Amino acid sequence: MTYDSRRHRWWRAVGLLRGEVTPYVALRLTEVLLLVLFGAAMNALAPLALKWIIDGLSGQGRVPLGAGVLVGLYAVSQWLGRSSAELRTLRYARAERRVLRTLNERLFAHVLRLPLRYHLTRQTGAVSQTIDNGLEGVRLILHHLVFTVLPVCAEMLLAAYVLGRLRQPVFLVPFCGAALCYAVVFGRSARRIGDSARDAAATRVAAGAVMTDGLLNFETVKVFGAERLVTGKAGRALERSEAAWVHFYRRYERNGLAVAAVFALFLAATLISAVHAVRSRSLTVGGFVLVNTYMLQLVRPAEMLGFAVQGFAQGAALLEKAMGLLAVAPEPAAGASLPDTLQGTLDFDRVTLRYDPERAALEAVSFTAAAGSTLGIVGQSGSGKSSIVRLLLRLIEPDSGEIRLGGFVLNGIAPQALRSAIAVVPQDVVLFDESIEFNIAVAKPRASRDEVHEAARVAQLEEFVGALPDGYDTVVGERGVRLSGGERQRIAIERAALRRPLVYVFDEATAALDSRTEQAVLASLRAMAGAATTVLIAHRLASVVHPDCILVLHAGRVVECGRHEALLQAGGRYAALWAAQHPGAAAA
Repeated sequence: MTYDSRRHRWWRAVGLLRGEVTPYVALRLTEVLLLVLFGAAMNALAPLALKWIIDGLSGQGRVPLGAGVLVGLYAVSQWLGRSSAELRTLRYARAERRVLRTLNERLFAHVLRLPLRYHLTRQTGAVSQTIDNGLEGVRLILHHLVFTVLPVCAEMLLAAYVLGRLRQPVFLVPFCGAALCYAVVFGRSARRIGDSARDAAATRVAAGAVMTDGLLNFETVKVFGAERLVTGKAGRALERSEAAWVHFYRRYERNGLAVAAVFALFLAATLISAVHAVRSRSLTVGGFVLVNTYMLQLVRPAEMLGFAVQGFAQGAALLEKAMGLLAVAPEPAAGASLPDTLQGTLDFDRVTLRYDPERAALEAVSFTAAAGSTLGIVGQSGSGKSSIVRLLLRLIEPDSGEIRLGGFVLNGIAPQALRSAIAVVPQDVVLFDESIEFNIAVAKPRASRDEVHEAARVAQLEEFVGALPDGYDTVVGERGVRLSGGERQRIAIERAALRRPLVYVFDEATAALDSRTEQAVLASLRAMAGAATTVLIAHRLASVVHPDCILVLHAGRVVECGRHEALLQAGGRYAALWAAQHPGAAAA
């Protein structure tokens, strides 16, 4: 990575942090800064009181105050310096927690706003670990800024001023030499440590993605007894992460040894100069102690500043992927709202969709569904049925062609306004780890309990919920694992009934139901739809024999269109699918 790109990354990190400094955070950080300056003043003046004490006891030099007063001042300055550090910790913690909370919210909200195309190419665990890494990077940068850079700079300036007042400039030469050597050592190591931290962070993200994937598919792991396989995969990812972090800390170790050598060399040079000054009587014993103390306070802070630079490099590396995540453009939020009098007419005009350049999910698909009509969409797996749903909801944009709802082009409608006019019952229903009522109310958060009960009647869910000990307050577990597939599907149907939209989309909505319940639910769905447009997507043709028009998809194209009876008489692909699913009827 070039110097300019590294510098750009640092400025992006600074810009990200500036965006999180709210008035509350600014106030807390101002309090921290004042405490830092006060503590630095106490730490810088304490050695001066110690010098006077020693000079007074040894009879060298003039002492401005009595020994008892000086001892008291020395003790009080030490106490105040340490007390200010403790007070600083609490105020910093408040600022840090607020910054991390708001940044976490910002990242989470941004991820939810990203288009479906992004999520289709990312692992959930990788995204989650990227957010965690970003928060850790921010924490590192803030921590080093508040607990290293600010207090060290203040102490160095004050200590250098007092040291200069001794009129012994020779003592400042070792410090300047040490600072120069530190700059060289830390400048070389910061780049290497940043690169190592970036590699380690990447392996950490990869390991988190593997483990999260295993946890999300734990039932499959159990069913096939694949614990050893999945554990081995996670173990290899963790092994790579371990190696990357060991390499990172090895870089830290080498830098630490070089820093220790620089510190010992220049401390020895300073003390030798101070010994010669004492022997020549140009410096008192108290002055010798003062020089030694200040050199520790000057050289150690320079060392700490170097480590802070390394910490910044590590923090920026951890934060880099999170900043990249924020750089991904979210789906557009702007657009027109829909009028209350809008009709649910659907038009697809030569719509083409490609998930990758080599394969078209849909190719020049055109059809019209009149407002209040029922449209059936059938076809084999992979024919493009689910892609039509994603396009209708603007979860993904077409590569070409135009889609209209009630005459409005979809890409001109605000996504939230569009989705509020459409209710979808998916084939694979995933629920929140919350109560049944919460999962139903996702479709209409302000719905009353009576509205929820009416929707439950339509979805044939009343008897099931009534038999539960906690009724609608029953928690369904992560992804709804405590419910059967049919129960989850009926909750999804209830969501759709609760919303009462312009368009209902039922994507294999009854696939997990038994035949008797399926027929009852289908009758309820037809009654529920009323004047709304209904799109029925099914693999089982028996559930879509009544629509006004049935589209038959094959390899992303519409190959047939018509009513059930007409399609059977045509003897085409629909008739072949029907015969395959109803061999007895075909034979007859």
